[in-house]
Amino acid sequence: MAYLHNEHVSHSWVESMRRIRKHDQAAGHRIAEDPLNLRCGAGMVAQTRNYGARLFLDNTDHEWLLWVDTDMGCDPDAVHRLLDVADAADRPVVGALCFAYMEAAYDGMGGWRRTIVPTMYKLGTTVEGGQASFCYFGEYPDDTVVQVAATGGAFLLIHRGVLEKLRAEHGDHWFDQMYDRAGDVIGEDIAFCARVLKAGIIPAVHTGVKTTHHKEVWLSEEDYIRQSATADPEEIHPELPLHIHLAASFASLAAYDHVHDGMLKFRQDLARYAQIIDATRPEVVVETGTHTGASARWFADLGVDVITVDVREAVIGLPYRDRVTQVMGSSVDPAVAARVAELVAGRRCMVSLDSDHSGPHVAKEIDLYGPMVSPGCYLVVEDGIFGYGESARVQQGLCDMVGSPLDAIALNLATNPDWSRDIAIERAHPVSSNPAGYWVRNG
Repeated sequence: MAYLHNEHVSHSWVESMRRIRKHDQAAGHRIAEDPLNLRCGAGMVAQTRNYGARLFLDNTDHEWLLWVDTDMGCDPDAVHRLLDVADAADRPVVGALCFAYMEAAYDGMGGWRRTIVPTMYKLGTTVEGGQASFCYFGEYPDDTVVQVAATGGAFLLIHRGVLEKLRAEHGDHWFDQMYDRAGDVIGEDIAFCARVLKAGIIPAVHTGVKTTHHKEVWLSEEDYIRQSATADPEEIHPELPLHIHLAASFASLAAYDHVHDGMLKFRQDLARYAQIIDATRPEVVVETGTHTGASARWFADLGVDVITVDVREAVIGLPYRDRVTQVMGSSVDPAVAARVAELVAGRRCMVSLDSDHSGPHVAKEIDLYGPMVSPGCYLVVEDGIFGYGESARVQQGLCDMVGSPLDAIALNLATNPDWSRDIAIERAHPVSSNPAGYWVRNG
């Protein structure tokens, strides 16, 4: 067992380690007398992990190395549940199910709104040069050994043969950080998994081996609202498990600021869009439903080209002439969709569906525009909120609407293997017009 510390550890970690040792001693397992307890200063995580791997290989004869971060908690049998599914040849890298906090949005008061994500990653977004990047795994099966492209190092079991193989290829640089093609730094644990993948070894995560992760957070009324909203989830749309409780009426949600430059979008959904575009970096956004042109201008201000489709023309403005292209006609006209596909012209593409919100109309849009979405990019289906109770009655009173976007999502996306729903981005904020509306193109 190896761990890094900065002189402070969580009580949950101490208690978990005590219980693990007691469990192993009672079962008669062979365990090291002393763990590799490695003092680690700021900015030295990769170097100290390398040092620990070197000590393990050169100073012990143990078969398995277990990294456990000092803010983790686990069950007494967690290590041996990993060992039960691990194998020196077929499954030499196995992690427990761990979770991390991802910064989702600035809270306006010097802190950050955060969302919980599992530290499971897959290879998704294809970038220039045939490279691929790590993206969030999405929904995972319970109590199952799942192959992943990468996982974190918070509770990670590694066979010594893996470290020996990587040493022969890279020297004693198992955990050195690296840059991706966008110039972003990849963390030491993900970099380790990247080297493991290159060596022909596929990491795994056992989702039945649960852990806890002790973190400090900023708490506000918004967090309280989110907690209250998710404490007693209600199944409103039985065809699709939504996981997020948005039963509040559209009238109550309207209390939130949702107007930006004449654009009727919640600011929380704009924050989601900004996060998605920053993470996946599309070159062009295709939107259906131009309305006033405000959303097209907003997307363009984020540095992407925009192709916007509507039956009516909107005044976009000269400053956006080189960024925004309007296509006139019905978004479900195959000829209109074909024209949009020509304009996309092989560029990395994201799609936002925000025109007629009737279920059959949105279903046709998904069929026509979904294939334009690049692997690793998003298809956003707007205004699923109109599939809920009072909101549906409000919407149907405003226009002749049959069904809702939720019906189209349930029909075309929920069980489609080409798409993965991003629940983490939905949970980034307690309010959204687009429940179950954020989908990533697989591949």
